[in-house]
Amino acid sequence: MRTGTLLDRRMIYWYARPSEHVPTLEVRICDVNAELDTVVLLAALVRGLATALLPEIADSRPAPCPAPRLRAAHRLAARHGLEGEGLDPLSGECVPVTTAVERLLARAGPGLAAVGDLEIAETLVDRVRRPGGGAALQRASYQRRGRLSDVVSDLARATLAARE
Repeated sequence: MRTGTLLDRRMIYWYARPSEHVPTLEVRICDVNAELDTVVLLAALVRGLATALLPEIADSRPAPCPAPRLRAAHRLAARHGLEGEGLDPLSGECVPVTTAVERLLARAGPGLAAVGDLEIAETLVDRVRRPGGGAALQRASYQRRGRLSDVVSDLARATLAARE
C-alpha cells in the first residue's frame, strides 16, 4: 500500500478471511462462478464447513491443512474442474475429483445438517456434477470453434437467462 500498488487492504487476495467491515467470513472463490447452482452450493458448503469447524477451533484443534497443499489443490481444481484428479488438501493424496467432492460434503455434513442445508447441498452437488461444472461448459464453448468470444457469449446468455 505504501508503494501505491494496492489501494487498500481489501485488494490483498485471500482464499478466506474475516471481513473488516461486517461480521462475516469472505470467501472469494464464490464470486467468480457463472452458474447460480454453483454459487448457492459453495455458499452452503462454506457455511456448513464453518459450522462444523467452529467447535474444533474453540477447542484449539485446527484442521491440518498446510497452505502450500491448499494452494496446490486450488491450482489442480482450477485446471481440471470436476474432471480427472484432484488433491485432497487434508490427506495430501491425489484422488478423483468426485472422491474429493464426496469427502468435502462429508466433512461439511454435520454443519450442513445443523443449519438445514444438507439436502439442498446434496441435490446441488448432483446438479452441478452432471454437466461437469462451469469449467467444462466453458471448454465446450471454446472447442466448438476455438474462439474465446464464444465462451463470453455463452456466459452472457447464461447470465441473462438466470435473471428471467
